[in-house]
Amino acid sequence: MIFSRVTIFLQELLHQIHYSTSLNLSGKEIIFLAVLGLAAWIAGRKRPRILPGYCIFLILYITLLRRAPGYDESIRWSLRFWPGAGIWAGNLLNILLYIPLGWTAARTQRRRNWFRLLALGAVLSVSCECIQYLTGRGYADVNDVIWNVVGMSVGGLGARQITLKH
Repeated sequence: MIFSRVTIFLQELLHQIHYSTSLNLSGKEIIFLAVLGLAAWIAGRKRPRILPGYCIFLILYITLLRRAPGYDESIRWSLRFWPGAGIWAGNLLNILLYIPLGWTAARTQRRRNWFRLLALGAVLSVSCECIQYLTGRGYADVNDVIWNVVGMSVGGLGARQITLKH
């Protein structure tokens, strides 16, 4: 009885993850962004500021460039046992989107200036939200700004912890 419920839960969860991610990026886009990311990572060894630049490009691409005006896409993640999962999935995706930028920006700073790091995330996020509002390329949401800054701080703290250990 419990085993069958767990199996049904996992099947539905996997289906919703597949459905949600397949609506956000196509396979060709994922391959393109991965190849571009690999190139940025290789070039970033000699020029460390390339990696934060790629992260900013990735954020702009996902939130603005791939969307046409009038774009109306919300996170489609609805699980019967958790009706509000789509809201939290969207917040989680916002955090995950900004972690690499927080990580790479913190690693390229000579001195760890947390105010500047978080200001970068806030300015980029507010800019994306304003452009979304003005062009109709998605939903402008204050919660996105908050969760994006949380993602920046998580990435920055992760970079700091790794730096302190080495």
